[in-house]
Amino acid sequence: MTFCWMLPQGDLQQIMEQTIAAEGDGFHSVLLINANDYMDPWLAASYLAERTEKLRFLIAQNTSYILPTAAAKALSTLNLLTNGRADINVVTGSSAIEMGRMTKAVGHEQRYERTKEFVEVFHRLQEGGSVHFRGSWFEVNQGELYPKPSSYSSVFISGSSPEAMQIAAAGGHHYLTYGHDYPVVSQRLETFRGYIPKTSLDRAKCGIMIDIIARETTEAAWAAAERFLGEASALEKRTNRLFRNNCDAAGIQSYKAHYADPMAKVSEHLWAGLVQLNTSNGFSIVGSYEEVRQSIRKFQQLGVDYFILSGLAGPDEQLRIGEYILPYVRGNKESEGFSSAVKEASSLGNGHYA
Repeated sequence: MTFCWMLPQGDLQQIMEQTIAAEGDGFHSVLLINANDYMDPWLAASYLAERTEKLRFLIAQNTSYILPTAAAKALSTLNLLTNGRADINVVTGSSAIEMGRMTKAVGHEQRYERTKEFVEVFHRLQEGGSVHFRGSWFEVNQGELYPKPSSYSSVFISGSSPEAMQIAAAGGHHYLTYGHDYPVVSQRLETFRGYIPKTSLDRAKCGIMIDIIARETTEAAWAAAERFLGEASALEKRTNRLFRNNCDAAGIQSYKAHYADPMAKVSEHLWAGLVQLNTSNGFSIVGSYEEVRQSIRKFQQLGVDYFILSGLAGPDEQLRIGEYILPYVRGNKESEGFSSAVKEASSLGNGHYA
């Protein structure tokens, strides 16, 4: 399993502190989001790379906001500056209204047509040589990438729709989806694998974005979840609901069934309360440290190798995850309950992908 920490929206000092802590806690990478109310991820990653040594930077890039030629140049330049520590997360966007604030808004199908072309042009530039491309969205005539790629970078492609899965199967090194209940995640990963060409020799790599609320006891964790939800204002919840109701992304649409009862447990240690507060991932793993470890292992048994973790309930979540979760699920420390978690997960999906 590989773990990435999602950097928060906030001031530079907070982002820098969490980046340094992520490297100290053994995270493989940090995710820098590409959204209207965040800093530019390419420039922020360049700044943060100077203050770290081994940490990788996963740069989210909305295909509606930039040309693939510019994204390829930015990634290649960042890798040159950081000794090869940058990857790209290609995102298509979930809300035409949100994207319309910065560019021309188009519908779901058109956005994915653009993303498909974006990924093709991006890969061809990365491969080197002169690129000729004429599509519905992009046109490149004798385009060449400079600086030349100096190291291996992974391309992550996000989305829960068939269109996203097809693009990820054809042009991604990792497929990413939002957190959900175990059967839903299992079905998504199985559907994604069905799009992978039969001639492909590589095992599909899959990841999820999921939040964590971990405490010493189950009761303390759920109390923290309830407190987190209760501290949000009514305006914040209404604004988030309005955003989600105007999204046509498949992953966000799948959360609508969880609007009615914010504190309901979807599964024993899974909570969908984030759909009330967050505009992207709507699920948290909630429980004692050992219960959270077991839940992560269940997702691993379903075929998840890459975890983008967040701790939105409070500033100390990252510290708890780094001390009480990661060393155990990575095998550096021994914890109880592993075999029972494996057994349960195998009943939920395809355990042979572990």
